[in-house]
Amino acid sequence: MKLLTKISLNFLSISLFIFLVGLIAFYFLLRQQVNQNINVELQKRQTSILNELKSAHSAATTPTDFEKKVEITPIPANQTPFEGYSDTLIVNNETGAYTAYRQLQFVSEIGGQKYLVRIFKSHAETDNLMVRIILSMTLLVVALIVGLLVLNRHISQKTLKSFYDTINKIKKYDLNTHEDFQLKESDIKEFNELNKVLTSMTERIKDDYYNLKEYTENASHELQTPIAVIISKMELLLQSDCMQEKELKTISDAYEASNKLSRLTNTLLLLSKIGNRQFPEVKKIDLTQIIDTQLSFLEDVIESKKISVECPDKAYFVEMNPYLADILISNLLKNAIRHNHKNGSISISTTETQLTIANSGEKIEGNADDIFKRFYKSSSSDSSVGLGLAIVQKICEVSGFKALYSYENNLHNFSIIFNPETKNFEG
Repeated sequence: MKLLTKISLNFLSISLFIFLVGLIAFYFLLRQQVNQNINVELQKRQTSILNELKSAHSAATTPTDFEKKVEITPIPANQTPFEGYSDTLIVNNETGAYTAYRQLQFVSEIGGQKYLVRIFKSHAETDNLMVRIILSMTLLVVALIVGLLVLNRHISQKTLKSFYDTINKIKKYDLNTHEDFQLKESDIKEFNELNKVLTSMTERIKDDYYNLKEYTENASHELQTPIAVIISKMELLLQSDCMQEKELKTISDAYEASNKLSRLTNTLLLLSKIGNRQFPEVKKIDLTQIIDTQLSFLEDVIESKKISVECPDKAYFVEMNPYLADILISNLLKNAIRHNHKNGSISISTTETQLTIANSGEKIEGNADDIFKRFYKSSSSDSSVGLGLAIVQKICEVSGFKALYSYENNLHNFSIIFNPETKNFEG
């Protein structure tokens, strides 16, 4: 949920709660005021009726006006009924419906006879008036809340503009562009403090990034030179005729280890470069063409293991870095060949959103979820450094793709799910 939406919902919730509480309180205050006004009117009618009774010295007759109904009832001298104001319901003889009335009940004595007098005033007019007042107040308050809500949102958007500018700058900032991370000044103290902290943190991250990048490149470069020297010297020793078989075996093992160390160094450097997003160029490339090229490079290995290959002949385009695309396809195909058995098969298929490379082979040992982790090896092969699939995972991560693995029907299935935001299509 967005910050502005959260603020608006909180404001609306509090406003509605205050409005409901205020509306209830207003209703009871209005009802009390209306009852007081009716009481004053009934008190005036009481004085008028008492004067009429005393002047007539007889019981009054019930008025024909229903709205000015009066009931006069003789009562025994020893009876003391309740005197005062109260609310009651009376059936309307014309409609048969109950109507709310305010009544005043009092006792009057005329000529030694006590009478219980009840005069009534209908709530109909006052209730209609109250409904109109409450409805008007409700509409006014709702309009006020809506106006305040719109005004509050507008003010919040204006106030948080620098905050959103900061977020957009952070989203777009790339360490590889060598641009300075600059944020706009704000008239809000807290936002300025946030910008200072972010700028300082970004400078530290940038320094650490460049130091690590420089160290990785220097270490790789410095390592490659002595490793190359070691490999060349061992090649000369292996070609020597004065070596005994045992010595040749030792030198051969060291030669293989040196080659593996060289491959490992290059692979780790590549992983570091990919992780540092040093391949920003993105182009629309044909994966089918890359697959065909890589298969031609691996043709000898495929024929030696007599592996049948099925691949699509239709162009399949995707937007990504061309160099990373070559590495991605190369590593997936090499993995499919290395972990395949003789007379096995490799099937390459595409859909609108994914590329799948399936190869025959025995089920891997251990947890299949670890297959993309660094230095994970499902076999004891010395030819693999255990980083091929880790590179695949890293390429997918920086390209916005997703790598998945499953084993079904004696087939290893490696799928690359292309992000819906990434433009890819079959051509």
